[in-house]
Amino acid sequence: MTRILRARSTGAWLGASVAVLAWHALATAAVAQSAPAEAQPEAAAPAPHETEIVVTGSRLGSNFNAPTPVTAVTNERLEALSITNVGEALTQLPSFRSSSGPAQQATAGGPVGARLLDLRGLDPQRTLVLVDGRRFVPSTPQGTVDVNLIPSSLVQRSDVVTGGASAAYGSDAVAGVVNFVLNRKLKGVQAEVVGGISQRGDDGNFFASIAAGGDLSSRVHLVGAVEYEKLDGLGDCYTRAWCANQTLILGNTAPGAGGLPANLIIAGVNTSTLSPGGLINRSYNAAGRPIGTNATDPLRGTQFLANGTPAPFNYGTLVGPLFMLGGEGQGRNSFISPFRLKVPVERVSSYAALTAELSDRVTLGVDLSYGQVRGTVVSNVLRDYDGRLMGRIKRDNPFIPASIAAAMDANGVASFVLGRAGFDLGPSYAKTRTTTYRGAVSLKAEVSDNWTVEGFYQYGRTEFRQRSYNAINTLNLPKAIDAVNVNGQAVCRVNADANPANDDPNCVPFNPFGEGRYDPRAAAYITGNGFQNTTNEQHVAAIDLRGTLVTLPAGPVKLAVGGEYRSDRIVSTTDPVSLVNGFWTLNGSALSGSVNVKEGYGEIAVPVLADSAIGHALDLNGAIRRTDYSTSGAVTTWKLGAVYEPVAGVRFRATRSRDIRAPNLSELFGPRTRRTIGLTDPLTGLQTNPTVITGSNPNLSVEAADSWTVGAVLTPSGGFLGRFRMSVDYYNIKVKNAIGTLGAQTLAERCNQGVTQFCALITRDPTTNTILEVQDVYLNSNELRTKGFDIEFQYRQPLGGLGSLNAQLLANITQALTTVDSAGAVDRAGQTGFRTGTVPGVPDYVIDGLLTWTKGDFQLTGHGKYIPSGIYWTNFTGPDQPGYSITSPTSVDNNRVPSRFYLDLTARVKVPVVDGREFELFGTINNLLDRDPPSIPGPSGGTNQILFDPVGRAFKIGARVRFGS
Repeated sequence: MTRILRARSTGAWLGASVAVLAWHALATAAVAQSAPAEAQPEAAAPAPHETEIVVTGSRLGSNFNAPTPVTAVTNERLEALSITNVGEALTQLPSFRSSSGPAQQATAGGPVGARLLDLRGLDPQRTLVLVDGRRFVPSTPQGTVDVNLIPSSLVQRSDVVTGGASAAYGSDAVAGVVNFVLNRKLKGVQAEVVGGISQRGDDGNFFASIAAGGDLSSRVHLVGAVEYEKLDGLGDCYTRAWCANQTLILGNTAPGAGGLPANLIIAGVNTSTLSPGGLINRSYNAAGRPIGTNATDPLRGTQFLANGTPAPFNYGTLVGPLFMLGGEGQGRNSFISPFRLKVPVERVSSYAALTAELSDRVTLGVDLSYGQVRGTVVSNVLRDYDGRLMGRIKRDNPFIPASIAAAMDANGVASFVLGRAGFDLGPSYAKTRTTTYRGAVSLKAEVSDNWTVEGFYQYGRTEFRQRSYNAINTLNLPKAIDAVNVNGQAVCRVNADANPANDDPNCVPFNPFGEGRYDPRAAAYITGNGFQNTTNEQHVAAIDLRGTLVTLPAGPVKLAVGGEYRSDRIVSTTDPVSLVNGFWTLNGSALSGSVNVKEGYGEIAVPVLADSAIGHALDLNGAIRRTDYSTSGAVTTWKLGAVYEPVAGVRFRATRSRDIRAPNLSELFGPRTRRTIGLTDPLTGLQTNPTVITGSNPNLSVEAADSWTVGAVLTPSGGFLGRFRMSVDYYNIKVKNAIGTLGAQTLAERCNQGVTQFCALITRDPTTNTILEVQDVYLNSNELRTKGFDIEFQYRQPLGGLGSLNAQLLANITQALTTVDSAGAVDRAGQTGFRTGTVPGVPDYVIDGLLTWTKGDFQLTGHGKYIPSGIYWTNFTGPDQPGYSITSPTSVDNNRVPSRFYLDLTARVKVPVVDGREFELFGTINNLLDRDPPSIPGPSGGTNQILFDPVGRAFKIGARVRFGS
């Protein structure tokens, strides 16, 4: 009922938000661009140089009005908003979820800073990326494409198909397709330089690009581009006030106690069982049993100051197994302080394309590209609150201060658990480098006036290198901690006991009491450096025949048939410690696998009506593809579509398709990584800090999707109405046997609800029943469902001597984003919070607006984005939600995330120069209103960085030059 009520109210909220957006944009500045940043390609004839390029969503050429909704983002949008990366421009669109990038990968390893496209919130693996209609080589270990590697300066437009297109282009096109259309006819030179910085003096960035093209002869044309970008990133959580307030989830271990729910989202949360110098959490007798209770334990609550001196620990209130409210530790919360809010990234990308007319009917094409992305990610500092990593500190440890040793003797304490946050050791971190090479050769021949055949071969190679540093070696750490006194000298127990088989001559005892009081050789022993080298190789060969089958009274029947062969192979090597998951975080993995794919397809377009008494136009479209995978067998995909135009300027369209995605090599054979997270155990209600293993699963099967879209396009002509266009499309996608991760917290919740197959992925301590490890690996997690509306609106208004205004509005309404398993359904539509260890959601709706004022060579552009209020987490229930009970383990004091409106402003001025030369200066203020993100728990501590801006007000200035046509 809640979902129904919310869906019914969305229209009213959308209307109100549109008004708010328009008011903000008009009141703050007149806004933005002489040509629409995005348009429906079928509403206007293609430019002459585009007729050689396949329209995205169909292989039948640009003269057919495809029934699948297509949004075109032109290079004008990037220039109007001073965006230097086409991936950033695309993820601004409401139909995308920004699931990766410099801000989104602040705590993860893998390809740091990669920009992966995620349509519909269905994950990047379900969005197919093409360049000029051809599949681009995978550039990440997950088999997705990092669009950092595609030069934005050579991209003429980006076509976004928001519907299934597997029948036309193959596997992965479940959520849709993004096709980068390159400017292969460029003549002259164009260059751009941009620099920026935030108002707070960080997030520095620099970008430079140059693109050029020209005729080598009357039949040979060459274009090329090179660009360089450097992003400095942000510091850790304490560099922003909204994060430094340490807003985290604090568990009330007895739900309802003190009149409070089970969970509190509250500022001022410190760690209750960790301190930088060490904190004694529990004492044990010689039999290994706890002494007394927490309240009567003789040593509990003794911390060690930086110099190793014992002192009482100041507990706050609502003390739990991980966190407390207030008390000691402000500014040194080890669950948030190491992680950067935005990682530094450096990239280079280049592309060259040669077109040669070998004869009047035969054309040769050669494409070469190279790109490299480097990034650095900061991971965890040592966190051990229950002895899982260090083990218990025994009485004969020579580093125990004398006063504590005496207290142990007096109270029969044989050992204790020391909670330690290793700030003095520093965090582990990783540097990554992703390098992609791609080459393609094509031959196109006009075999008759109506038929064309084209074949191509493509080779791609991606080399991923990760080097991790200062990673805690969980094999060595307990040996270095467990020291004894031998002749007045501290030595590792393994080298002093009677068993020579466990000796380790490299072991150096580590002093855990205080900060930095250890032997540097001990620090070197318990930390280490790791690596992962992964190579992806892809070969693609394809042939395509298309042309006119027959001409009907309504027009020609178009047919395309073809076949494709693809081979993908992945090989990865790693260090010996990572091979046994010996590092606490950032483990590499050894793997090897390959898959071969053979495909055959056909597509037909049939015009039924043209200027008839019962309609201006009616076109039908159908496609079918048979795909045979060496790993998962053969499968058939298909598509049916129709476009009906009852009168000129009013068009209705619909598609129905079956789409598939086979598990890629990374999902089947890829790396598994290890990290630790804060997690609430739904069985006990206690907070814990388990190890989470994420990565591959060789037992995956193919996922299949049933998709359909239906919509209407209004493109009236003449007078006032001729300046207006609008489209509304409804989509519905159901993915069965969907491949993905559910998140450690979700797995624990589902296990507790009775899903026994998920319980097998969770390891508990046999004595305390505490969760020790969760395998959050890829699963065929049953079903994904999403449905909603895409809305686009454009209007142009001449202002006479004052210039002109151009307005554009894009909106997405998500009615459902549901994961279904055997325990039921979880709908993440409307979830704008992002809890660590869970799957992110999407807002109920998102509105993106542009308003441009143009007068002569001057333009002023305003860009606004509105994100409505949402819920923090679907598994929580707040006081304003149905079913709330203060005694429920899922109750929370506030499950709401406030709305945000962001406004950007760009000014541009063009200075024409003689002989077709042009010079342009521009400046941009991003987040003009300096809106902080909502202060909520997130993967890096303080917010949902997938959705909200962590930077604040920031500035860019730059210049562009153009020479030639």
